[in-house]
Amino acid sequence: MSLLGTSLAVLAYYTFNGLFNVANKRVLNELQFPWIISWVQLATGIMIILPLWGLGLRRSPRVDSSTLCRFAPMAVMHAVGHSLQVAGIGAGSVYLGTVIKATEPIVGTLLALAVTGKVAPWYVNLAFLPIVGGVAYAAAKPGANIDLSDLFSFSAVAALGSTVCFAVAKLLAKRIMTTQMKEECGLDAVNTYSVLNCCSAALLLLPSFAFEGPQAWTALRSSDDGGRHMVSRLLLCGLYYFGYNEFGFRVLDALGPVSAAVAAAAKRVVVLFFAVYFLGESTSTRKLVGAAVAISGVSAYSFAKIYADRLAAAKTKRT
Repeated sequence: MSLLGTSLAVLAYYTFNGLFNVANKRVLNELQFPWIISWVQLATGIMIILPLWGLGLRRSPRVDSSTLCRFAPMAVMHAVGHSLQVAGIGAGSVYLGTVIKATEPIVGTLLALAVTGKVAPWYVNLAFLPIVGGVAYAAAKPGANIDLSDLFSFSAVAALGSTVCFAVAKLLAKRIMTTQMKEECGLDAVNTYSVLNCCSAALLLLPSFAFEGPQAWTALRSSDDGGRHMVSRLLLCGLYYFGYNEFGFRVLDALGPVSAAVAAAAKRVVVLFFAVYFLGESTSTRKLVGAAVAISGVSAYSFAKIYADRLAAAKTKRT
C-alpha cells in the first residue's frame, strides 16, 4: 500500500471508529436492546461482504467446514466481546469504556502467560504502572476518601470483559493468519475479518433474538413510523462498525510495529474526542489527566515490547 493509501486508510479507520461510537451510543439511548443491536451491526457486515465477493469486487476466500471449525472459537469470543462492548456503552459512557479498554496490554500479557508461560522483560511490564494508575485516577471520584466504585459498575466490568474476549480472539487469530492459510484459502487480513464477522453474526443470531427479539420488535413497531427510521440508523451504525474494523485490519497489515503502536494509541484519543465533542460527555481535569497517563502507558508498553522482541530475535539469530 502506498503512503497516500495508508494515510487515507488511517484517516478512514479513525473516522469510522469515532462515528461508530457516537452513533452506537445515540441508538442505545433510544433502543436499549444491546444484544439485538450487536447482532444487527454484525449482520450489516454480511450485507456488505457477500456482494463484494459475489460480484468479484474482492477475491473471495476458499472456506470449507474444517476452516469454519477453526474460526468457531474465535467467532464466539468476537460475538461475546462485541455484545459486552455495546452493552457497556449503553449502560455507561463511551469515555469510561475507552479508558478501561486501555488495560488491553495487561490482559494480553496475562493471557500469554497462561497459554505460553512466558513473561515479558521487567521494563515491558513496568509500563503497566501508568496504565493501571491512569485508569484508576480517571475513574476515581473526587473527595476526601478514595472512591473507585465506577471501576465496579456494569459499564466498566462489561468493558473489561469485552477487552478479555477480544484479546482471546486476537490470540486465536494469530494461529489462523498464517502464510499457508493466506495462500491456500485466500485468507488475508481483510478476508479473515470478513469471515470472522460472518461467523460471529451467525452465532449471535439465536441468542440475541431469544433474549430480546420480541421486546425489540414491539419497541420498534410502537414508534410513529413503524421503526423505519430506527432501522436505517441501526444499519448505518453497522456500516460504521464494519468500516472501522475493515480499515483497522488494512492499517495493521500495512504498518510496521512502531507505526501500528502509535496508530493504536492515537485511536483512543480520537474516540475520547468524539465522546466529548459529539456526545457532550462530561469531562474534568481528573479524567483528562488519567486518560492521558493511561494512553501514554499503552504507548510505552508498545514501544518496550517492540524493543524486547527485537532483542529476542537478534539473540535467536546469533545462536
